[in-house]
Amino acid sequence: MSNKNNTQIKISVTSFTQEKYITKYIIAIECSNQKWQIQKRYSEVEEIHNKLHQLFNDLPQFPKKQLFHLNRSEIEFRMQQLDNYLNQLLNRKEILNSVIFRDFLILDQYDEFLHPIQTQHKILNMSLKDIHENDNITLLLLYDSSMMARIDTYINNILESKKQSPISTLICFSQNDFKQKLFSKEFLKALTCMNFNNTENAFAVGLSSGLVYYYRLDEKYTIDMEEQFQLAQTKIQGCVLIQRDIYAITSNFLKIQNTKKIQEQQEIPIGQHDLTNIIYNSSRNLIVISNNIGEIYLCQVPFVKIGLKVSTHSTQIIQLLIDNERNYLMALNYDPSHIIIFDYAKGLQNGFAQIKTNIVIKNKSLCFEWSKKRGEIFIGNEDDVFKAHSKKINKIIWNENKSFLLTGSDDESLKIWYLPKKWRIGQADNFSTF
Repeated sequence: MSNKNNTQIKISVTSFTQEKYITKYIIAIECSNQKWQIQKRYSEVEEIHNKLHQLFNDLPQFPKKQLFHLNRSEIEFRMQQLDNYLNQLLNRKEILNSVIFRDFLILDQYDEFLHPIQTQHKILNMSLKDIHENDNITLLLLYDSSMMARIDTYINNILESKKQSPISTLICFSQNDFKQKLFSKEFLKALTCMNFNNTENAFAVGLSSGLVYYYRLDEKYTIDMEEQFQLAQTKIQGCVLIQRDIYAITSNFLKIQNTKKIQEQQEIPIGQHDLTNIIYNSSRNLIVISNNIGEIYLCQVPFVKIGLKVSTHSTQIIQLLIDNERNYLMALNYDPSHIIIFDYAKGLQNGFAQIKTNIVIKNKSLCFEWSKKRGEIFIGNEDDVFKAHSKKINKIIWNENKSFLLTGSDDESLKIWYLPKKWRIGQADNFSTF
């Protein structure tokens, strides 16, 4: 980050006040040309520490609590301890950019807003295609993005059966600790999609060969069971795992495979055109499927019939998202790039849906994420996102609870972005300083 975008913030615990055995510490804050003070009890600072402890590792030690009333010298000593503690937090930029710490210092009521920072993790020598993250793990789908390199690998694998090289790789890390690898799996065919079921602690991946692999994890998040299903002879375009059933799309068919009863398999035609995307919404028990002529199908689970069909007249829908609170169904079209939003709940009720809005965005956008709390859309395209990567963005994940953004790219990196609580005009342009 360039120096011109650094905002110097200073914190010091300067004095204290006492009233009826209640001690409040006066914390002076200086940000650019602004100065202000806040008064906090020891318990209020401790509460912030406990909240931060849930989100961040390796926090500085918090000053110990005293059981008895403190005398003046003890209070002054605690002032020094609190001053030291707060300044250690100040030196952690990911903490400084957190909503919890900014609200505590009431930074957003003053003039300066901090710029986002990034943490980058270089992941092997492959591009990053897909990401899943929850409170316990981060699962990455890696692939060789070079077509020529993939062809060379295929040929070498045929000629050298003893020295075969992977086309795709799955890697699982413990959450917030990318040094601890829990497991990895290599594949000689290209992985095309991935879906994780948090309730079942299991996931499925689809391959270009028509195979789908099913994995169940144990309580330590290592692989407990592995199954494979040859659902088609054509590429698996997308898959979702609903309880113990795999719902996969290939060509113009929806394939449903029970992972317990291997013989139980259904093949359901969905329209007459190639299907491109499938998502599952557990709150409404609903699957949403799109095809290559811009038709979107909504179906209840277990599948009985198509509940709603929407024609968007967009020929390259590459991603779908649902917001349950607003009843939004969002669809991203690749070229020309725009995001279509309509009310799917009213559509299911009335039997037809009208497009609520159509947002035109930078052309050839590849993925997007939606923050319900912020009311913001994050978009990745072929160039990069906010100058974040040197090659195209394949996946964006927004963590609503922890207010950070994960981005994965063909430049073989995973990046974590901690965003400010609010944006100022033109601030997004400052991402170019990274």
